[in-house]
Amino acid sequence: MTLMRKFVFNKIKISFQSFKEQGNELYKMSDFRAAAGKYHRAILYLKGIDTDLHGTPAYLQFASVDPQQKNCVSKEVEQECIQLNITVHNNLCACLMQQDTSNPERVKHLAEVVIELEDKNEKAWFRRGQACLKLKDFDTALDCFNKVCELSGGSNKEGVRLQRETELNLEAQRQKERKIYQDMFRPRSEA
Repeated sequence: MTLMRKFVFNKIKISFQSFKEQGNELYKMSDFRAAAGKYHRAILYLKGIDTDLHGTPAYLQFASVDPQQKNCVSKEVEQECIQLNITVHNNLCACLMQQDTSNPERVKHLAEVVIELEDKNEKAWFRRGQACLKLKDFDTALDCFNKVCELSGGSNKEGVRLQRETELNLEAQRQKERKIYQDMFRPRSEA
């Protein structure tokens, strides 16, 4: 990486870290909306470095993780970008899950970004499961909580609790569907 690129990378990284730290402080103060805004800004700064993740616009592309590109970043910088992305996406998911007005589809997508980067990330699987519960997608939620329990070896008590809750929701949903189908095919009595 050229000296100029290192300088730009470090400036972006400093801005990213500042927004992330501000978000962390706001999260601790339970100001989840403001914290989410800071984490979102951190993601935008990071997209200025890591252009191959999740549709970065061309005007933000100063470096690439694609080894075929002449403006390729080093493996170390790539790994650092990945870890920074994982951290801030997980933090943004946590903020959004604390807000009643948040969009669970967005939380699910953000968690999937983390899972794409690190498929053994327990927090991402957990938050994806939480989002799926809000969406009443019990099959996917159960898959997520099963993965959380697998990754944690059963030590994530909240994951185990939500796994059981999801199983109960799934069974209730199936019983409701059975009743609907039974009623559909039940002969009608003539009046």
